Amino acid sequence: MAKSITKQELPSGEVGFLAELMPPEWKQGGDAKSAGQPQGDSDHSGARDTRRHQRGRAEHRRHTITNGVDFSMLKYMKELEQEKDFLLQGLELIDRAREWYHQRIQLMQEHQRFLGKRRTSADFPEGGQSHLGRLVPKLQEVNRCLGDLLSTASKATNPSSALSRLVPVTSPASIGSQQAINMLKEQNRLLTKEVTDKSERITQLEQEKSALIKQLFEARAHSNHEMSQLDSTFI
Repeated sequence: MAKSITKQELPSGEVGFLAELMPPEWKQGGDAKSAGQPQGDSDHSGARDTRRHQRGRAEHRRHTITNGVDFSMLKYMKELEQEKDFLLQGLELIDRAREWYHQRIQLMQEHQRFLGKRRTSADFPEGGQSHLGRLVPKLQEVNRCLGDLLSTASKATNPSSALSRLVPVTSPASIGSQQAINMLKEQNRLLTKEVTDKSERITQLEQEKSALIKQLFEARAHSNHEMSQLDSTFI
């Protein structure tokens, strides 16, 4: 079998000689084929690149949205849940501290009354004074921490915070609806009070009516008794 010789394997002079021997239609067909082939390949490759670029942009956008919704929102919800747990723990401690504060205030008042009756401090134990001296710095520290917390919380509540962006802004229509609801509640309260007052008045009148009927029957019975005595006297 004869081995096919490519164009690259021929010398440049023989290539030019063979090109001159080829018929014109062969050269035109070959040129058209050679010219058309790169154009088709370039069109197909351009379309593939465009589709690949669009698909990459869509996947990147979908990946970004997924990350924004899933991971960021879950992280923020976890932070809110953690803050709520700390607030509940602090609220429990504040309730216990409130009760302890009231007990200490009552104890201090009793000590003040006791000292007011004594002219000297001989009967007052020294251990109590040292105990009070240890408590005062701690109370000052607790009060300072609570004051700093409230001050920081009041400064942190601004419209640009993430939490305020999640909370819907109250519109004038909702404000008007709330005012209407409050007005209806007030009217309902007044009507309920009026009905209660009238019911009490009716009950009072019923009691007075029963008392008058009782007095009437007693007076009639007394009159009948007197009439019977007069009749017996005349007889």
